[in-house]
Amino acid sequence: MTLDEYQKKAVGTVQQYKSKDQENFFLGYLGLAGEAGSVLTTLKKLIRDGEGYGSFNEKLTEELGDVLWYISSIASHNNISLEDIAKNNLIKTQDRFDEVDLKTIPRLDKSYVEQFPDSFIINFIEEEGENGLLEVKMLWEKNPNDELIELGDPLTDNSRIPNAYRYHDVFHLGHIAFLGWSPVIRHLMKLKRKSDSITLDAEDRGRPQVAEEAITLIIYNYAKGNKMLRSSDRIDTELLNTIKQLVVDLEVACVSSNQWEKTIIESYKIFHEVVENRGGKVLVSPVDRTLKYLGK
Repeated sequence: MTLDEYQKKAVGTVQQYKSKDQENFFLGYLGLAGEAGSVLTTLKKLIRDGEGYGSFNEKLTEELGDVLWYISSIASHNNISLEDIAKNNLIKTQDRFDEVDLKTIPRLDKSYVEQFPDSFIINFIEEEGENGLLEVKMLWEKNPNDELIELGDPLTDNSRIPNAYRYHDVFHLGHIAFLGWSPVIRHLMKLKRKSDSITLDAEDRGRPQVAEEAITLIIYNYAKGNKMLRSSDRIDTELLNTIKQLVVDLEVACVSSNQWEKTIIESYKIFHEVVENRGGKVLVSPVDRTLKYLGK
C-alpha cells in the first residue's frame, strides 16, 4: 500500500461531529496531539514495567497508526498528499543529515579561466597599528620565490572588546577550501570572472560578497554563545537554514546543510590554531578540499 492509497482509504473513516466550528478544522490537530501523548504513555509503561510489558511493540504499532491517521486527516483537509509530505521530508532530512563527501561539490569555477589556485598559502601577520589596535595582514604566497601579495587592508576586531575577529578571513579561506566559493577572496585575489559578464555580475560582485560577510558574522556571533565551537561537531539547523537563505540564487546554493556544517566546524578548528599562535601560514586547497595550519 502506498501512502496515497492509505490516505484515500483513511478519508472514508473521518467522522462528522456535532460541532460545526470551521467544519471540524481543529479536530485533527487536537487528535494528533492526543495520540502523540499516547505514544509517550506507551514508552512510560515500557520504562516502568521493562520486559514485563510484553505487548510493547503491538501497542506502539497501534498508537503510531493512530498518529498516522490524524496526520492523514489533517493533510486531506488541506488537500496535501501524504506522498508529497514524505518526499519533501526526505529531501529536507537528507540535506541536513546525509553524510556527503565535500569533494562531491562541483568545482564552481571549473569552466572559467579565473580559477582559484588548486593549492595556495596565506600568511597571517599580526602587528600593532598606529592607533594601538592589533591589526592582521593577510599575505598571499603566490609563488615560492615571489614577493608576498597583501590581500586587502589590515583588519582589526571592529569591537570595543577584543575578540579575535581580525582573523575572520580564515573563514573565507575555509569557504574556498571546502566549498570552492568565496566572492570576498576572489575579489581580493583579482580573480573575478570577467570572462563571463553574467557570472561576474551575479556571482562575483557586491551582493554575493555581502552575503558571505553576513554568513561569517552570523556564525561568529553564534559561536560566541557556544564556546567558540571548540567542542562542537554540530551546528543548529536553524542557523544552517539561515545560511541557505542568504545564498539563494547563488552558485553555492547547491551546497547541502550537512556540507555547510562540516565547513564551519573544520574552519573553526584552523581559526583557533591561527588565533592561539597569533598568526601563521594556512594551506588552502579547493582541489583536495583541505584547510591546514602550517605554523609560523
